[in-house]
Amino acid sequence: MTAKPIKLQSHIFTGFCVLLFFIFTAIHQPAFGSPKRQKNETAPPTKGLTVAHELNAKELTENSPNGLRVMILCDSMGMSGFAEQLDSCFRSCPGVASVHTFAACGSNPLTWMKISPYTNATTRCGYLRIESKSQQSGSLVEREFRGMIKRGAKGQRVPKIEDLIPSIKPDILIVQNGNNFFGNFNSRRAIRNDVQGKVIRGHVSPMIKWLTANAQNTRKLYWVTPPQAGNIPTEAQQFIHDTIQSEVQGIGTVIDSRQFTSFPYSSQARDKMHFSGKEATDWGTAIFRTIAGDIANKPITSSPAFTNLRPVEPKPPQSTESSNTAKASSQITLRVKLKKSTAVPQPESFAPYGEFLITNLYSVVRVLNGEYQDKEIAIMHPAYIQHHKQNLSRFKNKRNITVNVTEPPDDSPWITVNRADTVASPEFSLYMLEEDLMRHPANAACPDCDNQQTTSGR
Repeated sequence: MTAKPIKLQSHIFTGFCVLLFFIFTAIHQPAFGSPKRQKNETAPPTKGLTVAHELNAKELTENSPNGLRVMILCDSMGMSGFAEQLDSCFRSCPGVASVHTFAACGSNPLTWMKISPYTNATTRCGYLRIESKSQQSGSLVEREFRGMIKRGAKGQRVPKIEDLIPSIKPDILIVQNGNNFFGNFNSRRAIRNDVQGKVIRGHVSPMIKWLTANAQNTRKLYWVTPPQAGNIPTEAQQFIHDTIQSEVQGIGTVIDSRQFTSFPYSSQARDKMHFSGKEATDWGTAIFRTIAGDIANKPITSSPAFTNLRPVEPKPPQSTESSNTAKASSQITLRVKLKKSTAVPQPESFAPYGEFLITNLYSVVRVLNGEYQDKEIAIMHPAYIQHHKQNLSRFKNKRNITVNVTEPPDDSPWITVNRADTVASPEFSLYMLEEDLMRHPANAACPDCDNQQTTSGR
């Protein structure tokens, strides 16, 4: 299994205000290059210590010779204030020796692992790092921020848990992730365990298995699932939460962000998912309060290390549909003719992400190779790569063309890319051109995919 990486343009600013600004307007910003680093900072006062005292979380409020080490991993949802607030809450507590926070736009669980094709995954739409550089609470802090990265510039490599866990040796690991699964859902497509559920499990399970085999010092895992959003159905959000919970149970605690958030937000992006300002920081404080309460009730010192645990056998959440039309063989060649196409959206609608898929519906004129039984086929095309619009003109002509297609594997980076589909019936399986599978920027075999145009379709 694998997952999704990241791309875009760039500009650099300092401080938290930039993180908010980039979420809403990054697409239109001028380019920048080097990350911003600030050292010799001390954490500002936050609500963290007050909350920990209220909950009598003594492991957080009391100094200890071996203070707690905390590691936080976030996707782009953390970059609008959540990650920094959660970081500062822990950093304000005397019982915490060090906090290491990383946020990478467009990331999913496998992006943080050395699993192909994400071994060298980079982000181009935003990266945040806040790290303690000593073992005393409130001591030296190093910050690094990168916003949108211009075309041609090297992306920011996403760090890997295989390196971070042995180096940091966190007692507490917090993973805020799940929003980049939204692209697998829309109001027209049925929710199925063997489709979307398989994708989510394939991205979460490898991380859980690695942690139980290697995280010898980690005793608490908190997985923060997505807040309320307006870009997918509520039942899809519930399915994402339930599927993640089924993988994490027995190892860690899943925190449902929907209970602390309320859509619509006063400061939200056009994608109806990202938000900023007070609502984002309040979300961070609420998650800290939940974690502090858990630590107060179940102290870390009495919790077993991950390597002494084994995941509970997952029980898949309920699907809304269980059947499917006949599937083709893994690779087939067809003669097809365009029947209906999905309009290509403006890039602002899916900012800050750099990739976007649209689905076209084709009539099957002839099967040239392989097996395919239906009279129609739905094919997904990359409409944008690294925020550069792709040339799909050859597919708009209503003439017969030859295509080599395959169903994208569950570990394909395209699986978690946002998409639009206004043409295919919900029961249709989705296919891609074989060569398009290699054109995702996460793929090391395709270093300059944004300059390539889809060539299949003769």
